[in-house]
Amino acid sequence: MSTKTSTRPPDTRAVRRRVSLSDRIALRIGMSLIIWSRRTHHVRPSVDIATRNRLEREREQREAEWLIRTAALTLWH
Repeated sequence: MSTKTSTRPPDTRAVRRRVSLSDRIALRIGMSLIIWSRRTHHVRPSVDIATRNRLEREREQREAEWLIRTAALTLWH
């Protein structure tokens, strides 16, 4: 690569396109949302072990009920 092409400044005579108002508004809203989401840190509340175990048991119970219902429906058909 020659140094002439690598050190040449960018062409400033290029035609500049105008950006529509809706595009500018969308860009500003998008950037605001990105900045806002970076500033607000979502901290998960700590769950004690007893609550975690209770939720796990309830979830397993629901899964068992669904399995029983599915098996009953299969036998009924």
